[in-house]
Amino acid sequence: MRRRAFAFVILLISVFALLSPAALAVAPGDWDKSRPGVLEAGHLYSKAAVLIDFETGDVLFDKNAEARMYPASTTKMMTLLLALESDIPLGRVITIPDAAKNIPDHSSLVPVFPGEQMTFQDLLYGVTINSGNDGSNAIAVLVGGSIEAFVQRMNERAAEIGCTDTHFSNAHGYHDATHYTTAMDLAKIARVAMRNETFRAIVAAKSYTLAPTVNRKELTLPTRVNLMMSGDRYFYEWCIGIKTGYTDKAGQCFVGAAERDGVTLISVVLNSAPSVTTQKWSDTGKLFEYGFEQYDRYLLMELYDLAGRDLNAITIENAAKDDAMKGSLSLRMTQVSDSDYARRVRKGDRALGEAVADFKARTTVALNEGLRAPIEEGEIVGTLTYASREGDTLTAMLTADRAIEARPEYATVYDVLPFLKPMEPFFSSGWATYTLIAVAALVAVLIVFSARRRARKNRRRQRIYELKRREYNRVEAERRREEMRRRAARRRRPAPRGRPAPRPQGHSARRRSRETDYFN
Repeated sequence: MRRRAFAFVILLISVFALLSPAALAVAPGDWDKSRPGVLEAGHLYSKAAVLIDFETGDVLFDKNAEARMYPASTTKMMTLLLALESDIPLGRVITIPDAAKNIPDHSSLVPVFPGEQMTFQDLLYGVTINSGNDGSNAIAVLVGGSIEAFVQRMNERAAEIGCTDTHFSNAHGYHDATHYTTAMDLAKIARVAMRNETFRAIVAAKSYTLAPTVNRKELTLPTRVNLMMSGDRYFYEWCIGIKTGYTDKAGQCFVGAAERDGVTLISVVLNSAPSVTTQKWSDTGKLFEYGFEQYDRYLLMELYDLAGRDLNAITIENAAKDDAMKGSLSLRMTQVSDSDYARRVRKGDRALGEAVADFKARTTVALNEGLRAPIEEGEIVGTLTYASREGDTLTAMLTADRAIEARPEYATVYDVLPFLKPMEPFFSSGWATYTLIAVAALVAVLIVFSARRRARKNRRRQRIYELKRREYNRVEAERRREEMRRRAARRRRPAPRGRPAPRPQGHSARRRSRETDYFN
């Protein structure tokens, strides 16, 4: 009886243990490869991780991204960035300073030696690919003048980038209690650094050959990033770098970048098991797959259809008057130069709207010269050119989606007056309209000016006529008065006997003659 009771208690304890939250939590091995869009913090081995969109900086996944962690050799991203931002040309031959030998025991090496000469470019590739602490110290002295001054600049640059919980104590990342950062801060540094094309090229190199020096022969350095090793179990074809890191305290670390269908992602994984180097590759692959799943894939033709009438519709001016669409013609895209090209767009209406607007800005439509009806369905009427964000140029043909009849042709002014034909380009341009308006305005001004001039001349003639008329009237009135005085005097004087008084002769004739002479 006691044995049965004991077994029952053990069974209950086991059931409660299985149903506890810890038992129900996901584990890294629970991640379903067929459902990459489902990713939880427990699916990752790393204690801290973050995934961001390179273009926007949006955080796509976060696991303790703000927790303070040790960065190990991912520190060298900042070292490389400051080296590229310095005024030292890549082709300059530099001499390795003595500081290159002042590194902790068990440090990773390029290797370089004090007094050795090489190009600055060789030094940068050696530090990045082989994660050489000796080369990091050399860069610090060459760029900053001293390790201390360079480290101070590292912290200043981190603050400029927007890092909120980062402090560097050396140029290489070897463990120091005061040398720390966060996954989010490392993602910010990587995002800024990847805008530098030379930085991109260095961190994406799958191998690099160092030129021989006095201390060694030619040396080829293969990448240490398994995600970029073709044939490796963790090979990820879209991975483009960036930097590994490891110390006992920091664990296995990796800051990565991947580019696919126009989307670039930056990932950070910190402090996975120190003794298991593959966990950081597994975690990074999961993050990349999850990240790309957050975007929808759009072919060029689909983006063209979404662009609407801004790109894919025109109006044919000489369409028949009874055309149901009033000459409106939609254009279909065919014969795309790269039919597999696609662009990934973050899920959501806002991101899609921004992507379509960007597509319009990068697209040029060229219609056939002198395009007029009649047009047959499927006829090629133009071309489309798209300049992708990756620097590629894609082309496609544009065809008519329907047939359009032409409006009957009528005689034009050029048919009646063929000598005007050479001037057709001028008349059909906007300048012809402006010229006609200017000529009409000039003619109107001349007409008004001439009318006003004639009016002034008529008014002047009228004034002269009035003055002469008044003078004539005055003289005539004076003459009449004088005539009346004479008549009165004759009437008072007695006439001679036997003879009649003399009768004035030619009075009307003389008056008309005087009036005519006056006005002439």
